[in-house]
Amino acid sequence: MTKHITMFDTADKTTPGHYEPSQTALLLLDFHTLFVRKVGGQEAPVALDTAAKMRTWAKSHGIWVIHGLIDVNATPFPTCKGADRLLGIAATLRSNGAEEHAKLSEGGGDDVVFTRRPGYVSALKSPGLEDFLQKNGIKSLVLTGLSTSGCVMRTAVSATDAEYVVTTISDGCADPTEGTHDIMIRNVLGQMGYVATASEFQEGYTKARSGM
Repeated sequence: MTKHITMFDTADKTTPGHYEPSQTALLLLDFHTLFVRKVGGQEAPVALDTAAKMRTWAKSHGIWVIHGLIDVNATPFPTCKGADRLLGIAATLRSNGAEEHAKLSEGGGDDVVFTRRPGYVSALKSPGLEDFLQKNGIKSLVLTGLSTSGCVMRTAVSATDAEYVVTTISDGCADPTEGTHDIMIRNVLGQMGYVATASEFQEGYTKARSGM
């Protein structure tokens, strides 16, 4: 409990509780339909449901919602290791499941979407995303996605290096390798930033911003 009180200290600019909704963005990363169905692991559908609920909550509180996806029509960068494998994955996505899962677009709205070429794992490598964050004064990023050890971890690393406050929603992520999710949450993501369940984040942030 103490951890989450500290996490939402409005006077501490290193915490997500310090930032107004207009300075906060929820990132929904790589929820391609194929990844949810076959690639993201057994907990992928649960992570998707959590991400969808986080999106609804974020929009109701004036928090930015950003979708990060792989551009399946682009080619990997020239020095990318395993480029042929990535091209094969992109081809599979194009034939069946490249679109983001429909649960993350329910209700429409003014969400924004950024895509990145295969080989780039961090969402911050998506052209225009960092400019968008800076232009809109966004300082705090809340991450969900598939997979925990892939796009979520790499985005968290690059975002903390870029001086953003980063929170990972633990039940809004999943990993195809058994046990990896828990290791990443406990030993990696929880060390470089903050970790909370969706309900913990929603409750803590709402109380912090309402002055309770």
